[in-house]
Amino acid sequence: MSMTTESPGYTALIQAAIDRETDILGPEDAIECADSVDGLVVDDDGTVVAVERDGRAVLGDLVGAYVVTAGDVAAFLIARRLENMCDREEVDLPENLAKHM
Repeated sequence: MSMTTESPGYTALIQAAIDRETDILGPEDAIECADSVDGLVVDDDGTVVAVERDGRAVLGDLVGAYVVTAGDVAAFLIARRLENMCDREEVDLPENLAKHM
């Protein structure tokens, strides 16, 4: 029985993106990027505390921030992580991720 109608929900996808980039950039840079995204609140460990505006937009802005920091390979690596979490047909991903799936 599913607890949510979203599969798995933008908050989980945002968290997975942060976790992926933490592995690549290191925690300090990954969390700093996430913290710079409007509408995204993360704690000192990089855990998503709140998404205060449209989750799709926040995810797109987060990926954009990582692309600025690490290049387009960041979007590709995040897309690889997320493709195992969601069905592309069910979740409306931002274009900067969708193009890599």
